[in-house]
Amino acid sequence: MADIQHVLPEHDQHGLLVAHGFDESFFGLWVERDDLDELAELLRLDPRSRRDVRLGEEAATMTDWSVPLDEKDSLWIGPHSPGWSVVISTSGPQTGGWWLSSGNRGMFVVGWHRDIDGLSDLDYYRDGNVVAEIPAFPNGELLPGPVFEPYAHGLPRDGDPNEGEERLAHAFLTIVGRITGRFLDEDWFRTPGRAYGFPSVDAQG
Repeated sequence: MADIQHVLPEHDQHGLLVAHGFDESFFGLWVERDDLDELAELLRLDPRSRRDVRLGEEAATMTDWSVPLDEKDSLWIGPHSPGWSVVISTSGPQTGGWWLSSGNRGMFVVGWHRDIDGLSDLDYYRDGNVVAEIPAFPNGELLPGPVFEPYAHGLPRDGDPNEGEERLAHAFLTIVGRITGRFLDEDWFRTPGRAYGFPSVDAQG
């Protein structure tokens, strides 16, 4: 894994997601697992609904705003970096997917619903428990805390009343990228992966 602990990404991480349609809503899980079959099974995804597709192509479907947000019915899983996979959708599993961090594996959750709750806290799970989080202050103030502090080098700390949440979302995604060894870029959106129909609440347990 590349050591990018103090590197700044080439692209604004939030801005890149917005450019691919994830302006209104985004939900991402970075999971310390690299077996996509195992990941799909843990998410209780129906293998009959599987479609092999690149993330950028599926993003266009996910973010088609002619379809109401509560009717979005797909998520995408794919590789992120060595040892890490991602789960991307416009709304996450009803229970947050905490069980994906079982077996002492790490998992990060970044998401927002712009017009409903805004940016959500950055949560870091391990073994099914939240071990650290960064609060999503609406003004964008960054308070990384001791666990995330080593990965917050060079990121703005003060609030901004105009662009606070957008800047903080970029900071959250930069911190996740530094820990997992890969930032978001256009190649990331060209990653081959799998789209599935969204699991039912009952199937998620």
